[in-house]
Amino acid sequence: MLIAVMVSATETIIVGEVVNEATGEAIPNVNIHFRGTKIGTTSDENGSYALRVDMQAKAQLVFSAIGYYTQRFDIEPGAMAGLQVAMREKTTMLAEVVVAPNENPALELLRQVRAHRKDNDRTLRQEPTFTVQREQTLYVSHIQKRHLRRALWRSLQSGMIQEDDSTYILPLYRETQSFRLSGQEMIPANDQRTQALILSTTDYSSLLGGEGNLNFYANSVSLMGHAFLSPLASSGHLYYRYYLEGDTIHFRTRNAFYATFNGEMVIDTNTYALRSIRAYVPAEVAVNYVNNLHVSQTLAEDGAIADEHISVLLDFAIKSEQAGTVFPTLLINTSLTNPTANENLRSNSVAVLQRESDQTGIVGLSASDSAFAALDSLPIIRTAKWFATIATTGYIPTGTPVDIGHVEEILQVNHHEGVHIGLPFRTNEKFSKVVSLEASVGYGFKDRSPKGMGRISINLPTQRRNILQLEYNDHYVWSEVDDFDRLMRENSMGWGNFDFTAYAFEALHRDSLCVNTAMRQRQIQLHWFADWSKNVETHTYVRAGWQDGYAYQSLSGIVRLSWGEKKYDGYFMRRYAYSNKYPVLYLGAETGHWQITNAQSALYAHLRVMLTQHAQLGMGGTLDYALQAGAIFGQVPQTMLWQASANQGYAYDPYRFTLLHGNQLMADKYITLQTEWNGHGILFNLIPGIRYLHLRELVEGKMAYGYLSSQPSVASSQLFYAEVGVGIGNILRVCDLYSVWSLSPNIQWGMRFRIHLGL
Repeated sequence: MLIAVMVSATETIIVGEVVNEATGEAIPNVNIHFRGTKIGTTSDENGSYALRVDMQAKAQLVFSAIGYYTQRFDIEPGAMAGLQVAMREKTTMLAEVVVAPNENPALELLRQVRAHRKDNDRTLRQEPTFTVQREQTLYVSHIQKRHLRRALWRSLQSGMIQEDDSTYILPLYRETQSFRLSGQEMIPANDQRTQALILSTTDYSSLLGGEGNLNFYANSVSLMGHAFLSPLASSGHLYYRYYLEGDTIHFRTRNAFYATFNGEMVIDTNTYALRSIRAYVPAEVAVNYVNNLHVSQTLAEDGAIADEHISVLLDFAIKSEQAGTVFPTLLINTSLTNPTANENLRSNSVAVLQRESDQTGIVGLSASDSAFAALDSLPIIRTAKWFATIATTGYIPTGTPVDIGHVEEILQVNHHEGVHIGLPFRTNEKFSKVVSLEASVGYGFKDRSPKGMGRISINLPTQRRNILQLEYNDHYVWSEVDDFDRLMRENSMGWGNFDFTAYAFEALHRDSLCVNTAMRQRQIQLHWFADWSKNVETHTYVRAGWQDGYAYQSLSGIVRLSWGEKKYDGYFMRRYAYSNKYPVLYLGAETGHWQITNAQSALYAHLRVMLTQHAQLGMGGTLDYALQAGAIFGQVPQTMLWQASANQGYAYDPYRFTLLHGNQLMADKYITLQTEWNGHGILFNLIPGIRYLHLRELVEGKMAYGYLSSQPSVASSQLFYAEVGVGIGNILRVCDLYSVWSLSPNIQWGMRFRIHLGL
């Protein structure tokens, strides 16, 4: 795998890593030299190497190691390249291993490890913090030579290694930073250094997941947003096979489709502490797009991490091994090094390699900022950056200080407007890093009415994130969508914060009983977003507007409390990690005044609380839940009552009541519970043949109860609604299908679908 940028006429630079072709693990101490010369080096303990030499003619670079077949590559002079070499092991016959029944010594050793966990698990002890260096790198890899004939890749040909078996790599993102580790918590230092090409803002780095500091003493290990069963788990014997070789326990999964590992771990037989572990996820595991996920970790005598390395390939295109076609994938590397825990440990780095000069002509090498800057000018990088920005932010970059605004504002199809066409725009970092201007103008062909929106955002000069926004909006909104509904959908990209599928099919109604709750709203709003600590943030709103025949003014605030949650901040945008160990608590209060012209007016107050989480259940899959309760005090118009979010079409939305009609359940005192369990193949993986489809088991249950205490202007509504459903997820890796039954007021049944991309 390689990148290429032309340097001087004869100076040649080769950097890269050597890995095992079968497992993807790094191979240390590989002999690397130019054939017929004394110029060479060896790979380090992480498989990394670097060569810098003056070449006058084409030469052959040889990779050799005991137990592996030798590989050779032709190198052109004057090239700067990164070459990843996958070496194939020489097969040998092993002596037969005989294990007596009911006498597996590995199981007894594992019981001792778990019994001594409180003495060896660093997360259970009050210990001083220690500092580690973390490096995360992200690449596009597996770009084969044959694909360079395409116009998109043509610019990469010049100066590259021309070898049929080689593949190419492009760096997208690199970040190095020091952390203080205290148990499982990672506290960042202030020496962060980032080099980025396509990934130019930190909210893109959510792909990297903040992985690291893994704890295999726990029952499950979180990687790429999924919980993998640890081989040290108390239930490990149900999912793993173990055998003991000296002080090394080898483990193999009983079912390669479960979220489990294969590998080996070294145990200190005196203290029963884990000393090192190497593990990889089988290719058959039912996790979409994740391939070649490898983990290695070495622990010091006090349990502190000495070094840790995680590598994974994310395949977002289907690979055809028969046809030999491998489309580009994302290669992610994460490493932690702790020199104080192991004085002989050298920092792992794929993109930054440093070596001392020696008599062979090898000199120090460091991938410089200028090399990254040169790659940034390639057409492929500019194209990929353009698509990446749209996918992660919802905005379309133009290369100027002004971008095209949210893509969903460009074209919409809905009940009131028919076809809505808009022209949105937003300024970017080139305009100002402190101020953002956003606006859009649109027109609905059915209601023949223009609409518009304007917003100015200011990033206040404080130590913590502190943003002030002033906005005017004239648009159709759903009456049941409020601030709390938006908070449940914080990372969504759909119109009105609805699920993408619900947004795309909003104009299709289920039947004549559906009542479209969208209404025209004109509103001016002042929004203050502030972080008070790493776990506490607030949203404060001052609003004045008009909708559905009445005017209103309100002041509201929401406190968001989280615990150890990962957040990714970009340009006036924030994204939250998909899964979190602890729930998130929201506390909200609103007070205001409404008035109907020359008629009625009143004061009101609205209090509410919500608890929500995407919980990892280990081998049991994941559970999403949102528990919400609230009360409105004072008389309000019907559209200001709390309304259960009804389904308007055939699409399934996890945060809407599937078979409920619009305006069917309104209340001023209410409580709701929405849950969805995803088994991640725990049952389907037991069925031969079916398990290759990577299907998911889905079970959902939703309930809402509310009543009207003093609203004489509103007719009584239904007090209780409940539904249950089962489904099959990940059909063709993009679709979920649900069968849903409503239990109150009478039993109804319906089928719904959802387009759902995810790991």
